[in-house]
Amino acid sequence: MVQKFDELFESGVAGVKIGIFGVSSQSGRAYLVDMLNKGLSVYGYARESKNGTAFVDSVNEQQGICLERPKENLNRERSRLVPLTNGSVGHDLTRLVEQSDLIILALPAHYLVSVAQQLCCANITKRRVPLILSPSRTFSVPYIWTVLGEMYPIVSFSTCPYSCKAPDVGTVYIKRRKRSWLASLEGEFNNEQIQLIEWLFPQAVFSSVPATTSLGNIGAVFHPGPYLLNYSAIKAAERENREYSFYMEGIAKNAQVAAHVEEVDQVRLRLAAYLGLEVFGLQPNPNEWVWKELMAPLRQAEKDWEGNIQKLRRLRHDHLCRINQAIVSAQHWLDYTYGVTRIEGESLQYAIARTPTYQQRSVPQVRYIEEDVPTGLIPLMSLAERFGVDASSIRRLVDLHDKLYPEANQAYRRDLRIFSTEFIQDYLIGRFFRHVD
Repeated sequence: MVQKFDELFESGVAGVKIGIFGVSSQSGRAYLVDMLNKGLSVYGYARESKNGTAFVDSVNEQQGICLERPKENLNRERSRLVPLTNGSVGHDLTRLVEQSDLIILALPAHYLVSVAQQLCCANITKRRVPLILSPSRTFSVPYIWTVLGEMYPIVSFSTCPYSCKAPDVGTVYIKRRKRSWLASLEGEFNNEQIQLIEWLFPQAVFSSVPATTSLGNIGAVFHPGPYLLNYSAIKAAERENREYSFYMEGIAKNAQVAAHVEEVDQVRLRLAAYLGLEVFGLQPNPNEWVWKELMAPLRQAEKDWEGNIQKLRRLRHDHLCRINQAIVSAQHWLDYTYGVTRIEGESLQYAIARTPTYQQRSVPQVRYIEEDVPTGLIPLMSLAERFGVDASSIRRLVDLHDKLYPEANQAYRRDLRIFSTEFIQDYLIGRFFRHVD
């Protein structure tokens, strides 16, 4: 399908129009850069908040967005102003809905339902514009369907494709683009929509099984646990005006926290095993030999095509299709996402320590609590309770969160109470996907 859409796009038949809701966010800015670089027509929508207004005004004044890259990056991409060309940014929600063939929601997952309500008021259900949740976290789509209607076409990304920051008003710093990630198609899609999505994101490995993204929510593993368990140290660093290295100090150099985080990771894998999905890294049967057979030819192909970014993206996609309905441990995720080659038996602590992208400019962010507790820990714990899987490691974190943040908004919590166990299981294994001609 990707090759077919390449031909259509290059011939000018496909007049692709991309919308970005939340363009002033860190990832929204990164998406804007990459969509503009593809030569697409892009409309970036930002709320008329202080941050959103400042970003829109800055980009319009510059007639572009400033891209910052590390001095040394695999793409050999230089920092520069990326001109708007066929793109624009603003505050017109109606324009976003009426002029987009696809809309990327680049904002924290706990806002997705309220955003769906806004889009519904802008009549998005009449056009059925596919939405991309970046990222979706856990069990987002059923909640959005309560607003837009069951089977509305939604793509869930298991992770944000970028490691990025927003260092200045009209600027985005892309530290790294992730090599590959899993994505699930949920609802009803036609051929053209699927071809467009696959062409836009050649790194993504698609399936129709939502468990791959809901249980593949690595943010629920990496974000809230280390933040909560290192809370005192993080706050001490803030008081001292000292940068706290979230992954290095919080996990790589803290064996106790790392062990707890790894146990949270195992809950995801046990849930996947309960659903009958293929699992990599589940103790005590980690399925390592299959992983080696999968990754060895990919690593060789990467050496053969080093420097050819487009070819590498296709190669990684093709090799990783084998895991499009699998759930992998955090260590295996680091392997295919960041190229941190899996060492059999290695703990998460040491795998994190070997991850270059975590060694610089990785600091605690408040969204690790505000987003990843209600849309990560809570639904994973609720799934475990429904399926009889031990989730005491998650329960401890939730209790600690409630003690430290007694005023947290309970409305964001995805506790799954409104869904039957039968629906939950049917949803996770992919019974709510329909491909129409």
